[in-house]
Amino acid sequence: MEFRLLGPVEAWNGGRQAHLGGAKPRALLTALLLDRGRIVAVERLMEVVWGENPPPTARAVLQTYVASLRRSLEGAGMTPVIVSHRVGYLAEVPADALDLLVFERRVDEGRLAVQEGRHAQARESFRAALALWRGPALGGIGDSFLRAEAVRLDEFRLTVVEERVTAELAMGQGEELLDELAALVALHPARERLRRDLMVALYRANRQADALTVYREGRQVLVEELGIEPGPELRQAHEAILRSDPALLTPARGRRPRQLPPPPADFIGREDEIATLRAALLRPEAMPICVISGAGGMGKSALALRVAHEVAGLFPDGQLHVELRGTSDAPAGPEEVLGRLLRELDPATTRLPATLEDRAGRYRTLLANQRKLVVLDDAATEAQVRPLLPGGSGSAVLVTSRNRLVGLAGATFVELGVLPSDTAVDLFARIAGEGRVAAEHEAADAIVRLCGRLPLAIRIAGARLASRRQWPLARLLNRLADERRRLDELTVGDQQVRAGISLSYALLPPRARTALRRLGLLGLPSFPAWVAASALETDVDEAERILEDLVDVSLVDVEGVDPIGQLRYRLHDLIRLFAKERALAEDDAAARNAVVARVLGGWIWLVERINEAAPPYLISVPASYRLARPVDDEVMRLVVADPHAWFRGEQEALIAGVELAAASNLDDLAVELTAALACTAFGGHQYVFDDPFASWHRTHEAALSAARRMDNALGEATLLAGLGQLHYERDLFAESRAYLSQALSMFRAAKDSRGEGAALAALGAACREQGYLPEALHFLDRARELLTGHDDASALGHVRRLAGTVRLEIGDYPAAWSDLEEALALFTAAGSRRGQGLTLRSMSLYHRARGEAGRAEELARRALAVFQAADDRMMEAYCVRALAKALLRQGRFDEAREPLRESLTLLRTLQDSFGEACTLRTLGELHLAEGRLYQAKECLEESLRIWERLRAALFRARTLRDLAGVHEALGDAATAETTRAEAVEVFRLHGSREYGELSL
Repeated sequence: MEFRLLGPVEAWNGGRQAHLGGAKPRALLTALLLDRGRIVAVERLMEVVWGENPPPTARAVLQTYVASLRRSLEGAGMTPVIVSHRVGYLAEVPADALDLLVFERRVDEGRLAVQEGRHAQARESFRAALALWRGPALGGIGDSFLRAEAVRLDEFRLTVVEERVTAELAMGQGEELLDELAALVALHPARERLRRDLMVALYRANRQADALTVYREGRQVLVEELGIEPGPELRQAHEAILRSDPALLTPARGRRPRQLPPPPADFIGREDEIATLRAALLRPEAMPICVISGAGGMGKSALALRVAHEVAGLFPDGQLHVELRGTSDAPAGPEEVLGRLLRELDPATTRLPATLEDRAGRYRTLLANQRKLVVLDDAATEAQVRPLLPGGSGSAVLVTSRNRLVGLAGATFVELGVLPSDTAVDLFARIAGEGRVAAEHEAADAIVRLCGRLPLAIRIAGARLASRRQWPLARLLNRLADERRRLDELTVGDQQVRAGISLSYALLPPRARTALRRLGLLGLPSFPAWVAASALETDVDEAERILEDLVDVSLVDVEGVDPIGQLRYRLHDLIRLFAKERALAEDDAAARNAVVARVLGGWIWLVERINEAAPPYLISVPASYRLARPVDDEVMRLVVADPHAWFRGEQEALIAGVELAAASNLDDLAVELTAALACTAFGGHQYVFDDPFASWHRTHEAALSAARRMDNALGEATLLAGLGQLHYERDLFAESRAYLSQALSMFRAAKDSRGEGAALAALGAACREQGYLPEALHFLDRARELLTGHDDASALGHVRRLAGTVRLEIGDYPAAWSDLEEALALFTAAGSRRGQGLTLRSMSLYHRARGEAGRAEELARRALAVFQAADDRMMEAYCVRALAKALLRQGRFDEAREPLRESLTLLRTLQDSFGEACTLRTLGELHLAEGRLYQAKECLEESLRIWERLRAALFRARTLRDLAGVHEALGDAATAETTRAEAVEVFRLHGSREYGELSL
């Protein structure tokens, strides 16, 4: 079995050649062979085959190509070599079966022989390597992304040709090489090394004048085509020929250091970064500089070594590796490093240049016209790196640093983040054991997540398990789950996550250390600059400068731009834990609490500004925590302009803030922020948060625990009222009334008339939904009395609207209209658009109940426009239903049908059972009016089941009344009579207007 890439792509088994198909299957096979033994992701293979714009069917076509290749290879008698994996494919090919690997091995043998002075053996190895070539590399793959790899391989081949010629010259040959060298120089006139070797060969053949002519021709080519003078090595050969230097007859062997440490055996992933670095390092027209930056433990050095070993063959003059100790207390100075490098590159030197400038000059002279790779690991600053850069093309530099080193002009920058989840689990499995991870895959996923997908942390966790074979993964998971001991657990041997972060922390200036501690203390999933400004008691500009400094040293990440256009930052989980440890150790409790208070106070202040600009329809709890303008004008403007967007971007941070305040026993802050969110983000804009009910419950439970611990009775009452409202929104009316009753008693005991009024209003709403109409009016009228003296138009509007709807239910039309008119006026005075929309919808219901369908339609459309403008999907669905019923009353069935169906789908998506039941009932009425009796019966019976679950007797009775009409139309008079009688009895018991209407 033999696979050939050094020429046309082919597969052979003995004398049988496998048919590989067209360019695309060949490109696919080539990609797998180039990464032999490693999984190549499907996405990467799609890029290889189709470029940046694969067709929609690419994944399926790729599977077809794989199947076709497998059949072709098996048809040639080969064992299966393409193996499927959950994320891609890999080729399992023996090293001796791939010509590229044989070529590389032969080249390595030749280079080692050169280094050891065995030039004859080197020549044989190089000739054996070059004999494997059958033409340009990767022939037949078409216009693939792999063309760059083909160019690299062809360049590699030419480099080996140069090395072979140099080895033969070192054996004393000259004239024997003239024809070959002349042809090579003609083909590659800008290759200075080939031209130099031709000049030396001519000189050895006693053709000094021809050698000087070759130099003049080469200089002309370089000047005219590239605009550069010949390099030092070519010039030195020219000068040596001019003075008939006898050293040209027996050339000395140059120093070829091989200093690269071995790459990590468990390296995995980083395919995109490797591709970027390889492409940059192999640019022939310049001296490439690549900088790998990232936090400690992110795998910068591992990536650098992996890439360095992959490209080492293209730097035949050697590879230098220097540890710069950038994160230590004593970083290596450039003078010290240059001293070591000069001794390595020129062992014969007896005296080093005295100054940094002279050492750098000597270093660049020694590297001139050479192809060396210089790896500078753990750099601190640009100033430490610049003197270590070679002076011209040919060599390349690969730098790792925790700092971004953006001052290195022309560099290619690769910033490492955490590993993707699948790659992180694969790395963990390689270390801990594939079988153990497969047996406890969920625990492995959780361990990797708690390691923050940080390579160092994953390696440590895996090593701990590898050394404790008796441990189940769940045991380590339980130990890591405790944030207080997680950094203690992530230690094995001389590797510690804490120690790595500590090195970066120690190098920070005092202000940046303070910022990191305070941000770690807050524990927010992400945050904008104004939060850092509040934590540091400074302005936003200064906070941004400090954050950027922390970003530059890879201790803070830029997460992106939030929905209102602010840049958001985040701390990696393990850095956050370290920073919190330092805050607890270095800052006293008063200082820590002050930080939390300033940030939460800023959020409360912003919610107040939102309420001022667009008052909520619910009764808000005024904030007592005051800060002197904690947020700057620009931030406030952005937040107030689009509060929905702000809440969406800030939702996780707001919840974490409540929990932090509660854990810190800052109960007043926790209560006030929670109450503000319940009124505005949860109740007022319910579907702003991804999971509003869960967020509502989570914040209230956290704050309630703190209020009870601190004996904060008023705070406890506020939170119980909030939980009552939560259960109301979830259509759990009996549970809602239980919470609200507790809150009411506590507000009364505290003599808080506003809180008492808010609880009474909420009780009135809950009673209304279950048809307890007299009780609802009692609560609402009492709430109005208590709230009248609080100068809160929006709160009074809320109560008057609720009272108006209850009076409409009992048929007191004059009082209902009076309430609704007053509610609309109050909401208008308060500037509450949502309150106006709700009231307009209630007015539409009023006119429909009076038989005024045209006026009901007009008001429903006005209400609908309000909620469409506010992007309130739930209330939009409620208004569509009100509009549909008005159209139904006018006989405009076709206009009502589709909007009702769309509303039903939306309400089911939003899990609003009350709205779903109402809409099903309306659809049942529509089907009945159009004579589709069985469809009507199905809708009404489904609506009944929901009402029974919600224990909403009055709404169930209204649906029974409609169902009686269906039975009657179906000819089942007895069932119709029984059903209608049941409905009438409920109307009588609840005192609703329907009882009077049916009794007439």
